[in-house]
Amino acid sequence: MSFLQKDPLISRLVRILMWDGKKITSMKIVDGALMILKREHKIQDPVQFVYHAVEQAKPLIENFSMVVAGRRVPVPRPVYPKRQEGLALRYIRDAMRARKEHGSALRLANELLDLSNKQGGARKKRDDQHRIAESNRVNVK
Repeated sequence: MSFLQKDPLISRLVRILMWDGKKITSMKIVDGALMILKREHKIQDPVQFVYHAVEQAKPLIENFSMVVAGRRVPVPRPVYPKRQEGLALRYIRDAMRARKEHGSALRLANELLDLSNKQGGARKKRDDQHRIAESNRVNVK
């Protein structure tokens, strides 16, 4: 758990994975996932691997509701870098929790591996957001 506190993205991932204030448990999950990536999948620098995976999950555009002529319409807008990172980490968390493997560390490691191959639940969520934004492009002023 030596590099968990030092790296800002990893510590943010730990905080996003946390449930009921149990930070030690989420630290164990992230540490276990990094160990799985290093041992079983022979990844030399798992922290850089996490950065690459998060980059694959970052949405570029999101939709927000706007009231036009008395009705709500979704309007796409660009996402700023800090929010991109937060959304990507939340997408990874949700996709990890939806997976069926045994053990949270294994699920997180497999989701990160899928993201590096441009697959997985987090990537699907990102692509769905982009598709919805593309279909609502006419609402942009």
